[in-house]
Amino acid sequence: MNLARGLEQRLEKLADGASASVFRGRMHPIDMASRLVRQLEFLAKDTIVGPEVPNDLIVHLNPADIDKSLDRNQLVRELTNVVAESAAERGWRLVGDVVIQITTSPDVPRGILEVEGTNSVSSTSPWGQLIADDGSAILAISLNRSLIGRALDSDIRVANQEVSRHHVIMYRQDGATMIQDLGSANGTYLNGVRLTEEPAPIHGGDTLMLGDLAFTYRPIF
Repeated sequence: MNLARGLEQRLEKLADGASASVFRGRMHPIDMASRLVRQLEFLAKDTIVGPEVPNDLIVHLNPADIDKSLDRNQLVRELTNVVAESAAERGWRLVGDVVIQITTSPDVPRGILEVEGTNSVSSTSPWGQLIADDGSAILAISLNRSLIGRALDSDIRVANQEVSRHHVIMYRQDGATMIQDLGSANGTYLNGVRLTEEPAPIHGGDTLMLGDLAFTYRPIF
């Protein structure tokens, strides 16, 4: 896994001021982050909207693998950032904010990072909006791989007969925002062009039509 440089620098700072001997035989924070993401790859499962990984995580380490001088709270914050940013980079779905606990036990083999993960639904800050051109609605896009449709199980429900039960998904991956039609009856149009079921990039200010409903996409961050 190639950690974003900013994240890597912050993880490096956790070790600032410590001598090289501190991590001799122990697990470096960057190594922890890489191993955590690899474990999530194994925990990923396929859903109707694509790969989903658990957001409520318990990380198990051997006590000898984590140095007591590390700021444990800061480590948790940075590992949380690693998971959230990796999800956006890889197009993983998370059903809520990332929560991480770190536990230590001598039962965990040295050099091994074990992860337990569950899905814990929670409200998350939106990363984008679909603003209805007629001013009737603003749809907040919070989850990566948000399912938009008429069905009750949609992440973003649009109660209009022009919209299919499962119409489209929107997600972030590799620094881009993508939209994918799910075989909708009345089609999905991006800047006037009907989409196939292949993902297509969408940018701020683009016009999106679900059937005859027109929206403008606005990224938030």
